Amino acid sequence: MTTTTDTAAASDTGTRATTIRRAHTSDRTAVAATVAAGFFDDPVTCWLLPDLGLRRAIIEPMFELLAGAYLPHGETYLSADGNGVAVWLPPGAELFTEEQAEAFGVALEAIAGPALPRLGMLEETFAQHHPETPLYYLQFLATVPAFQGQGLGAGFLRTMLARADREGMPAYHEATTPRNRALYERHGYVTEGEFELPDGGPPLWRMWRSPR
Repeated sequence: MTTTTDTAAASDTGTRATTIRRAHTSDRTAVAATVAAGFFDDPVTCWLLPDLGLRRAIIEPMFELLAGAYLPHGETYLSADGNGVAVWLPPGAELFTEEQAEAFGVALEAIAGPALPRLGMLEETFAQHHPETPLYYLQFLATVPAFQGQGLGAGFLRTMLARADREGMPAYHEATTPRNRALYERHGYVTEGEFELPDGGPPLWRMWRSPR
């Protein structure tokens, strides 16, 4: 995807014109900061890191490690002001090689500490419900809270989904709140089912979008 200008990023509460650009490996810290801000109070994050002090301490390093895995695939995008980010995995891509997965696990254990068991539950549960067909997978769509409701998320979705349509590719995402679910439905996703995280975790919705 080349750099694009989104001049009509419509949302429920207003519009915001923004430029979306591809993120590079040098943007890892910026990507992590935006995802951490956008997901700090997300139900999945609160289940994963219920201790507020621990969440504050490790959320950015944890997301920076994860951003480092996605950025080399070339489908992570930032708004020009850094207040929005979309992290995608393209069709047919494997996030890690075996060697990378081992190194990632060691690094994650050093960062996450007591959160590691629930991280394992999270990964296993998501994998159980993830489609096997090639698709555009949206791992994170995040906006800094002060800028939510201004159309940044809609702009990211329109840009990538137009590309998926041109390529005849489906898209998939797990929505973590009813509000997020409604956003994806407005962009052509349909809810294919609901599942819950274990150990009293919150519900999530499997969002599927066929190409148009």
